Amino acid sequence: MKWWRKLSLGGSAQQKSPALSCLSLGLLWLGANVASEWLEEFSLWLEPVFAVAQWLVMRRYIRHIGWWLPVSFWGWFIAFILIQLLFGVGNWIFAMVPGGELEVGGVPVNMQVFWVSVLVKLLEWAVIGVGQWLVLRRHFQPASWWVLASAAGGAVKGGVELIIGTVVGGVTGALVGSLGYGAVTGVALVWLLKPRIHHRQLRRRRLSLTL
Repeated sequence: MKWWRKLSLGGSAQQKSPALSCLSLGLLWLGANVASEWLEEFSLWLEPVFAVAQWLVMRRYIRHIGWWLPVSFWGWFIAFILIQLLFGVGNWIFAMVPGGELEVGGVPVNMQVFWVSVLVKLLEWAVIGVGQWLVLRRHFQPASWWVLASAAGGAVKGGVELIIGTVVGGVTGALVGSLGYGAVTGVALVWLLKPRIHHRQLRRRRLSLTL
């Protein structure tokens, strides 16, 4: 029976390299963000569902990560209020960004609208990232890079979403934009979790050798 216990508990862990585990994490993260973005297209009130989707991935790798849910929701809510205050009153922001048009696939894209979309998403995900950083810093040092990654991911999401949405369609733009956000933040997440993944793989190998 010893060989069976070794196979069932440790065999798969021995075959699965840390690199493959990191790739799995990245793909799970991408899938979670794209799936939540698809759900968000049905209603504004479904937008905070991204917090649940991300938490379902994070809990596989980090214990006691429950605070991810409320801080992500409140980060989104605070960002929503700030965006309404800063961008929802008047058109002053358009005077601060470059104008002109960029032709993509034969379709003109207004550059002022493009940069506003980038700034709005950058602000939104920077605020959300600050809340999430408060959770991550309890598990990783340094975790401050997450705020930068979240803001950069939001900026990429805003730009890609606007361009693809204008050329192809709104839903497609939103889904491709979420891929951009997921790719940027996914790299940061793998970087943060890589030592933990490696440690867990070593622990499983040692456990399998003792069985």
